[in-house]
Amino acid sequence: MKKKVEFVLDELIKCYIKRKEPISSSLLKELAHLNISPSTIRGYFQNLEKEGLIQKEHISSGSYPSVKAMEFFWKKQIPENISITDMEILKEKCEDFEIFAFIKIFENQLLNEVYNLNNKFIILEFENDEAVIRFDPLIYDFLKSLTKMYVKDLNLLFKKYKLRELLKKVKNFQKNIMLNENLLYNKFNNIDLKQLNQVDNIKIDYGNKILVKKYSVRNYQKEFEIFIIGDIYTDFISLFEFMKGGKNE
Repeated sequence: MKKKVEFVLDELIKCYIKRKEPISSSLLKELAHLNISPSTIRGYFQNLEKEGLIQKEHISSGSYPSVKAMEFFWKKQIPENISITDMEILKEKCEDFEIFAFIKIFENQLLNEVYNLNNKFIILEFENDEAVIRFDPLIYDFLKSLTKMYVKDLNLLFKKYKLRELLKKVKNFQKNIMLNENLLYNKFNNIDLKQLNQVDNIKIDYGNKILVKKYSVRNYQKEFEIFIIGDIYTDFISLFEFMKGGKNE
C-alpha cells in the first residue's frame, strides 16, 4: 500500500474509533488536519474500498474501516511490551474504554518451612500461601531438604520426580483477576477463557469483531499474564498511551 493512502487509512481509523460513526472525506480532512483536498481523499477511499479495507453503510454515507484494516492497524499500533502492574490503574482504564482484562498472577514464593502434622499430613508453608498433602515419610524428608527454595525451582523438581499432587497444589497459588467483567457477560459472552491459553500474542476474532492481546510482565517476584480484550473498534490507543514503551522488569 502506498504511504499516502496508508496514512489516510490510519487517520480514518483514529477518527472512527473516537467518533464511532462513518467519516466523510471532508470531515476527515477537518478532523485530521490533512493538507490534501477532499477529492484526493475520496480517490484514496475508492482504492481502499476496492482492497476491502474500508466500507460504507450505503453509497452516499461516510466511510469506516473494515475488520481487515483494523487488524493491520492494531498489529502496528499496539505496543509489544507494557510496564504497568498496578491493577487499580488498569481497572480504571478498562472501565473508561470498555475493555475487559483477564489477569493471571503467579508469585514466585519462598518455601519457608515444612511440618509434619501427626504423621497424617505434610504442611508446606510458603511466604503467602500453604499447601497440605498426605503424609509420606520419604516425601517429608525430601521436602524438608527443599526449604528456602522458590516455587519455580520446586516445580522443576516436582515434575522431575512426578509428584503430581504437589504440582497441582502449587499451581493453585496462581491468582486470576477479571477487570470490567460485566463486559464478559453482557458483550463478550462467546469468549471461552480457557481458549486464552492458545493466544500467543494477538488474536482477531473476525466473527465477533473482537481483539485479544496477550502480555507477559515480570515485576520483582511476580509474573503476570495479562489478556486485554475488546471490540476491534475500541479505543485501544488511549488505553495504551500510558503503557507504551514499557519494558518488562
